[in-house]
Amino acid sequence: QFLAALMVVVGLAVTSLPARADALDDARAAGLVGERADGYAALVDPNAPANIKSLVKDINDKRRAAYQKIAAEKGVPVEQIGAITAEKIIREILQPGMYYMDATGAWKTK
Repeated sequence: QFLAALMVVVGLAVTSLPARADALDDARAAGLVGERADGYAALVDPNAPANIKSLVKDINDKRRAAYQKIAAEKGVPVEQIGAITAEKIIREILQPGMYYMDATGAWKTK
């Protein structure tokens, strides 16, 4: 049941709006945005255009709300929801060549 709820959160967090999901995938493919181990997106390139910065903020705001909702419902720390979601995104959604941040804070390519 926890896993089922988490799958819902991952769906919401990753694909909240199809246009936003497409934009996020495009930004990941361009090497501008990567995934952090805490379940949030981050700028790989600090000089990314304003629309990419706005996209990351919007995606993270939606993820944060979804993580908080599930964490409250399940009685677990919000950080746990983010970390589990990050593992799933990195393992199942990121394509080869896309960036993720390792435990040391360094960007790696999948």
